[in-house]
Amino acid sequence: MPWQRRVTVLTLLALLALLLSGCSLGGPDTESIQESKGSRTGPQRVSPVRVPALASCARLTTSTARDVGGERLPDLSLPCLTGGPAIDISEFGGRPVVVNLWATWCGPCREEMPVLQDAYERYAGEVSFVGVNTKDDPEGAGAFLEEVGVTYPQLVDVDGQLLGHLGFPGLPVTVVLDRRGLLASRHVGPLADHSLRELIDGVAS
Repeated sequence: MPWQRRVTVLTLLALLALLLSGCSLGGPDTESIQESKGSRTGPQRVSPVRVPALASCARLTTSTARDVGGERLPDLSLPCLTGGPAIDISEFGGRPVVVNLWATWCGPCREEMPVLQDAYERYAGEVSFVGVNTKDDPEGAGAFLEEVGVTYPQLVDVDGQLLGHLGFPGLPVTVVLDRRGLLASRHVGPLADHSLRELIDGVAS
């Protein structure tokens, strides 16, 4: 089959898998969350949430290979859940990066979180991990992360801009970047441990 048709078929299969195993964007009313924190224009702003065990977003690595051809994450600055300067996600790189988009109202997202935490500990120093809490209440997200024992850095995307850019209708979504910060793979729906290992090993070896 021509490669264009093959890409279309794979995209449709990924969307079907998401509908069957993931969460459509039927979570909390984003506008009500925004109103409770004041109206916003320009870059997203949220009040810092205290989650003592979370690693600082400042530890996320960046790449200088900006002129390398290939697809990167969009030029989008997202606030860190626990405070500090916003992070430009288009600058990720320097080492492989696993980016997981999730929300507390998404059951499969909650179920896969221990898998991601285990991998974060397993690949410490070799692969960066970052969560992107999406279209959710940051305070509730912080409480959940503390309860589950998640320690890798977390960004906040109340408006769902990154998810919109990636073109998927629901959560969870995981993307893996190579050392240059280029998109190496995307996974729609909850990840099992062996699946996550395959995604990481494909860029970490």
